[in-house]
Amino acid sequence: MKTHRELAEQLDLFHSEQQAPGMLFWHPNGWQLFQSIQDHMRQCYRQHAFQEIRTPQFMKKELWQTSGHMDMYAEDMFFGGGRDADADYVLKPMSCPAHILMYKRGVHSYRDLPLKLFEFGVVHRNESSGSLNGCLRLRQFTQDDAHVFCGWDQAQSEVMQFLQRAKQIYSDYGYESLSVKLSTQPAQALGDEASWARAEEILQNACIAEQVSFEIQAGEGAFYGPKIELSLQDSIGRVWQCGTVQLDFNLPERFNLQFDTGQGESEQPVILHQAVYGSIERWIGILLEVSQGTLPEWIHPNPVVLLTVDASSLDYASGIRDELHRQGIHVVCDFSDQSVGRKIKRSFELKIPNIVIIGKQEADSDTLTIRRGRQIEKIAAGELIPLLRAHQKA
Repeated sequence: MKTHRELAEQLDLFHSEQQAPGMLFWHPNGWQLFQSIQDHMRQCYRQHAFQEIRTPQFMKKELWQTSGHMDMYAEDMFFGGGRDADADYVLKPMSCPAHILMYKRGVHSYRDLPLKLFEFGVVHRNESSGSLNGCLRLRQFTQDDAHVFCGWDQAQSEVMQFLQRAKQIYSDYGYESLSVKLSTQPAQALGDEASWARAEEILQNACIAEQVSFEIQAGEGAFYGPKIELSLQDSIGRVWQCGTVQLDFNLPERFNLQFDTGQGESEQPVILHQAVYGSIERWIGILLEVSQGTLPEWIHPNPVVLLTVDASSLDYASGIRDELHRQGIHVVCDFSDQSVGRKIKRSFELKIPNIVIIGKQEADSDTLTIRRGRQIEKIAAGELIPLLRAHQKA
């Protein structure tokens, strides 16, 4: 069984350099895969009324002092300074304080809630060099970082919706076995006991309502609230921790968040921090190891390759390529003088799902020979794009 690093080399996806430890250089194939995975989550968030935003990566230390991260998390953070400051800024390790600043931009009423924001946030964490592991453990990575600002009475419904989204996304990738853990109040925690108990009960009730079996992890919650952690099991029994939703009643208090109840009073919202992939880079590493490089066709960076038999079909093959480009379909072309057998072997190494062979016979009859795994058939040229579309997500 190959590691995700070996598969990334085979499929020409990404690499790392000594000059940037714990960070990745994405190749065209890998970046196309990354964007397809990102776009799938973007579509899901938008279908559930989330609004996409973008926030800065480098913010003043005072923000992280207000949030409590400086007290609880400083050893995992990167610090720097501006021209007039000495280490007065932080590379964000997560996006939640920035999303809170977005909330504070306006005056909110109960009619605005739940307010749902999401960001593909590039974050930095100062992991030890010994813990770095390809794209499974990085210092720079991208989170599908979403936050729901809502009332206490809306929180259970929102957690249930998160569980529904996560189950759907995981199912889209072929994952069916889901492990759920509910992490409760840690020894070092912010807030009062009553709020912790209320938040933990909401998470438990959401799991029960969604018929999700869960295990209690005593003392493993975040310092600002309890959380649900979602893990996936692969075909050989390995468990991968991915998604999480955290019910936070502390940061709203620390940042003095309010909304108008409609009765002349103000109330403090809660925040649901959530991510389904967790880290997109880590998600890709898991996907590579689970699939051994045979990626789902709907996110494959190169779903089709065109191979010419000889120069006699070059003009015809070029026309097919140009039409695929016009339709926004990524295509690999091998119009070299190498034998068809060598070209097919290379296509198998790249695990391209659709291998299209074009010779003089195909050019003369306006047809294509297509190979999908062991299945080989001849189709009309006009059937290729509908066939490829049929294997994409709607």
